[in-house]
Amino acid sequence: MLWIALHLPQLPLDAALRCRLRHTSCEPDPYDHTPIVICERNIVGWCNQLADDAGIRAGSSEASARALAADLQSLLRDPAQETKALEEAALWSLHFTPHVVLRPDGLLLEVGASLRLFGGHQRIATQLLSGLLELGLHARLASAATAGGAWLRAQTEGITQVFAHDGDISAALDPLPLHVLDHAQAHLDTLDGIGCHCLADLRQLPRAGVARRFGQALLSELDRAYGTEAEAHQWFEAPATFDVKLELPARVEHTEALLFAARRLLLQLTGWLSARHAAVAGITLHLHHESTRQRDHRSTAVSIQLGMPSRDIDHLALLLRERMGQLDLIAPVIEISLKADQITAQAAPNTELFPTPTSDAENTGRLVERLQSRLGNDAVRQLSVFADHRPEKSVMSKVLSHQQAVRRNARNEVADTHPHCVRPTWLLPQPLALHTHQHKPFYQSPLTLLTGPERIESGWWDDGLATRDYFIAQNEQHVLLWIFRLRTTSSTHGSGWFLHGLFA
Repeated sequence: MLWIALHLPQLPLDAALRCRLRHTSCEPDPYDHTPIVICERNIVGWCNQLADDAGIRAGSSEASARALAADLQSLLRDPAQETKALEEAALWSLHFTPHVVLRPDGLLLEVGASLRLFGGHQRIATQLLSGLLELGLHARLASAATAGGAWLRAQTEGITQVFAHDGDISAALDPLPLHVLDHAQAHLDTLDGIGCHCLADLRQLPRAGVARRFGQALLSELDRAYGTEAEAHQWFEAPATFDVKLELPARVEHTEALLFAARRLLLQLTGWLSARHAAVAGITLHLHHESTRQRDHRSTAVSIQLGMPSRDIDHLALLLRERMGQLDLIAPVIEISLKADQITAQAAPNTELFPTPTSDAENTGRLVERLQSRLGNDAVRQLSVFADHRPEKSVMSKVLSHQQAVRRNARNEVADTHPHCVRPTWLLPQPLALHTHQHKPFYQSPLTLLTGPERIESGWWDDGLATRDYFIAQNEQHVLLWIFRLRTTSSTHGSGWFLHGLFA
């Protein structure tokens, strides 16, 4: 087993500030140049870097902090926002393993079975931290063979040595200072007085004396970290449905500024889908607008339909960006929500060296999805084959649905409909009348008939009777043409020869 611990030491501060839209807003963020502290019962618990530079420390009173920084911003701690932030981080972590444990200020992940799938421990660690940053959270990451050991290491270590000591739990934990142990906090001065400064020193003390003087809980915490005592975990469970809201910190009047916040919801959605071994075929982003009068709660629904179910965050974000780029807001937005409308079961994709028909169909479907998101559903059309011998009636254009973009293959359908006929891929909108020269049809030069005739006599039922003989002809430039001659001619038809298509 291999555990990764994500410790969020600044969780209260991150939970209070992570909703900012500074990544997309053109206006400067006032918090970037303001000392900020999170207070609980008028005592400073957490502070940002500017507050720390001003000399403000955790544990000082709020009045003392204001004396050190006149422009100090003091915010109250919000446990509900912290819990919500942890759950969002847990949903993102489900991308990598279904075994996620919530702690009051961090997460524990068992990733031993996921190393090969994601390309090793370093890639997992990098992607984990990258996703947390997008969620507005800052974490310290470390690992060990036990959950308790990984958590202790995360109190002091970062990503630079994610998997040190080749799994030797003693070598990984022995140098750690005693303050990483929760049950040692009340006894740090005493332990320091007897020359006990690290976990290795504590392990060398007589266990009976440690239990009698400092309590059995301290030994139990130490034993769980080193793996000599079993530890039970309560796994985080993803909700049965996905319908998540995000309240914005300010009025947003431009769709571009909403994409940063919407990506936070997509991070949670894709993690939720991974945990359920599913993919989404349709999502709806609701933009809740500011009320212009009492009880006027308007919203705009932005729906995305996919040709093939997917849980690729980059693909979903791209479709959402294309759709949002065509949207004009009817009023400022104060809240957004994302709902998964259509869910289908989908196993993890297999890696492949060379393209396969499945991957080609997926690429085609994604292209159609992007075009429809940018241009609208009616702008993307497909040629459909009809059972009619008249060329102008046998192929028609109709709106292409998302599912048809992947499943249908017009080329195969044409081949099945006319198995013994050779037809050009390009038909003229209207047949072009040709002149004759020395009793031969003429187009840029006299034409030589190569094959034919293919006789068509059809359309009597809809007053569109066509009586034609089709030929494949070639001019002096060796261009292949598809021409026909009317079987019944009149003075209005001229020579009776017409050009109907060209072969590519």
